[in-house]
Amino acid sequence: MAKKSTDREVDCRINSVYNLLINGHSKTQVVQHCAENYGVKLRQSETYIARARTLVQLDAEIERPQWLLSALSRLQNYEAQAAKRGNHQAALRAVELQARLLRFELS
Repeated sequence: MAKKSTDREVDCRINSVYNLLINGHSKTQVVQHCAENYGVKLRQSETYIARARTLVQLDAEIERPQWLLSALSRLQNYEAQAAKRGNHQAALRAVELQARLLRFELS
């Protein structure tokens, strides 16, 4: 009998399956991945898929203000990274996108 996976291993596997699902992999591809990488059978793979889909659903339920804050934060990071590399055009584009998200008037 195979050894039981730890909670941490299971969480890592579910996160891996989550990434496969959001990147468009089919159920068959995910099951194959689980069999090859974790040595589990179809039933356990389906459990991982179900739990990963719950995470996908939670991500989809994000409200507009939360999404807006997250998007602004990412754009601020892009702006800072671009400025650090001396890519002023990309930094300016990130600022413009931030202003558009905040609905500031740009003339």
